[in-house]
Amino acid sequence: MTAVKPNPFHPWSWQGTHYKREHFDSDASYWRYWAKRLNLSLSARLRLEWMVFYYFEAKKSGAKTARHFGIARQIFVKWKKRFKSNDLISLEDKSRKPHHKRCWTVTDEEEKNIILLRKKHMKWGKDKLQRRYRKVFSIHISTNKIQKVINKYNLYPDPTDHKKKLKRRLKRRNKIYIHTFEKEKKLGFLWHTDSVIIWWYGARRVIFTAIEECTKIAYARAYTTNSSKNAKDFLERLLYLANSQVRHIHHDNGSEFYGQFEEACNELGIQQIFSRARTPKDNPALERFNWTIQDEWLSQSLYGLDDIPLVNHDLTTWLIEYNNIRPHKSLDYLTPLEYAVKTFEVPPMWASRTQLLLRNNHVS
Repeated sequence: MTAVKPNPFHPWSWQGTHYKREHFDSDASYWRYWAKRLNLSLSARLRLEWMVFYYFEAKKSGAKTARHFGIARQIFVKWKKRFKSNDLISLEDKSRKPHHKRCWTVTDEEEKNIILLRKKHMKWGKDKLQRRYRKVFSIHISTNKIQKVINKYNLYPDPTDHKKKLKRRLKRRNKIYIHTFEKEKKLGFLWHTDSVIIWWYGARRVIFTAIEECTKIAYARAYTTNSSKNAKDFLERLLYLANSQVRHIHHDNGSEFYGQFEEACNELGIQQIFSRARTPKDNPALERFNWTIQDEWLSQSLYGLDDIPLVNHDLTTWLIEYNNIRPHKSLDYLTPLEYAVKTFEVPPMWASRTQLLLRNNHVS
């Protein structure tokens, strides 16, 4: 018959706390011994060192202990209250799990009725279903319960499309949108950019455009495609023209503004600002410029959009006129360069230099 071994005593029982106590020269070494034996976490061992310093070095001074370890005094006081010399596990992190969890409050009957209504009206939203529920069953039900049942049983007209929408929504969470973005009246603080796609006698042509928020200084360049490679090239030329004064750039989430364009923004430290979907009013100044460039330049151009190098040469000539000669009503009938010189106190030769950069930008 096998002998049953007696259960070992708990490490913090009277026998445990006094086990070989005489072999330790101080409480600090005794605590460290039990911290190792109990396999405390690194954070708990660090807090134990706080207590050792507090009792044996700082002479029970909480302020001195907090300064020594570079922590807030309130944090030390919190753990000092939790600390029990006969239970070092008190220095471990406690679970932050809520004491009362949310539970499913939809009854079986409500769930059955919601499923019935939803299957009949798959395109209806939860507000309409709520009112229909009240008329059919003569009982009020919250829209939250309706949505929970829809999510639980995936009652969507196209579940695959719904999953795609959820993914797009998750991506949008980390984006900064123009309607919530706080603008500052600084030269080069915010630039708006867009791409205008034009079919020119069966050939695809793209004009990338950009305009500065405060001064309305504009830039544009024609390409054969709206690829992210061309968008990156346009950004680099814009940066050269603006003398690297591009801190934020705003666009409409077009595919051309991802890939290489996004990588270039990250490398150059330019923050992207986004427009809301199907909201052209988020970028009114550039939308107006896109119309102007087609109405005042393209409709009267002798070259059209056939030969891209020739087109960009002609477009550059028009941009010099747009920025330096053409008055703007929104700028109190000043030109963009005149307004920049007057408002931001740039050097007198700044306008001439900008024109030179614009010409050089075309040649390069």
